Amino acid sequence: MVDIFVYFIFIFITTIDGFLFDANKGLILLPSVAFRDRSKNPSINWIFSNQGWYYQEDILKAEEMETTLQIVIGQNINMNRIKLLSAEGREHETVCIDNFDKYICTNTDDEGRIKFTIRISDNEINQFIQSDGNGAKIVYQMSVLNNDIHATGEVYLCDDNGITFLSDIDDTIKFTDVSSLLKIFRNTFSGNFKPISGMSDIYRYWQNKYNATFAYVTALPDQLYPSFRKFFNREKFPPGSFHMSHFAGFDNNIIAFYISDTYRKYKTQIISMLLNNTSKRIFILLGDIFQKDPEIYASIYMEYPNRIAKIFIRKYKNDIEGQQRLERVFNNISREKWATFETGSDLPEDIFVT
Repeated sequence: MVDIFVYFIFIFITTIDGFLFDANKGLILLPSVAFRDRSKNPSINWIFSNQGWYYQEDILKAEEMETTLQIVIGQNINMNRIKLLSAEGREHETVCIDNFDKYICTNTDDEGRIKFTIRISDNEINQFIQSDGNGAKIVYQMSVLNNDIHATGEVYLCDDNGITFLSDIDDTIKFTDVSSLLKIFRNTFSGNFKPISGMSDIYRYWQNKYNATFAYVTALPDQLYPSFRKFFNREKFPPGSFHMSHFAGFDNNIIAFYISDTYRKYKTQIISMLLNNTSKRIFILLGDIFQKDPEIYASIYMEYPNRIAKIFIRKYKNDIEGQQRLERVFNNISREKWATFETGSDLPEDIFVT
């Protein structure tokens, strides 16, 4: 009954039309990934897709959301998250990468999103490449044309060989509790994000042991990326590419996501994209039982059995029904290829020892 109340109260506040006064504007750039250009053989170029959002805060809508959230989940509301989730995208604005040899510009779309693909040569890569402890990355600067708004972006190089740990975020490395809408909102909009015990430790261990790259996949919106970045920095998770959805104007999409299968197709597409653009790279998949990760990962494994070294699914140890579900979902996959965990201390240090 509480979840139904939360649902309708959020439908109300997310359909309020705010007014864009002289509010703050900002630019968010998600860490992305670069692959080898397959148009030539041998490949001497790289291709990366830039992901970002140019927005303007909606003061009135943010205040309305804050007031309603205080009624629903109490005090200690994180206003920075509210401001971003209630902001409006700046459509058809010109943004440019301005620290390469030449300006590379594009326009934001109808939602203020930045989406374009860049081809860059090995020589150019070498000018901007930086080591990040788990591989190499390019750092670039993007600014809004004729405006003093700029941000720094990161692109992680994902070559054909190597190891990538592909990790879900919510209830895999960050406590969210997607079983309850009320708890989702409380764990999203109030206080600091809480880590799953031991996960950053084992991720850093794997990073160093395997010189691995990391990709973080979630259907939660990119408006939350700044909060995730602070969480990752505080808990010392290995950096990596982020693959997130976008909620236009923070409408009831967030409700639809948690009560439907809409994220399954999105997440499958992201994982397939990473696999299809790297011919020999090995992947380890980490997720949780509380959504559709087992079904997604089982499907991916059946399509790419030689590329998936291991699947790890987080669940509670006393969850007998959950274990039975996993046995059914992974029925056609060798038991050596998948395992469960509750905290980071349950995960093995050596992935390739059975």
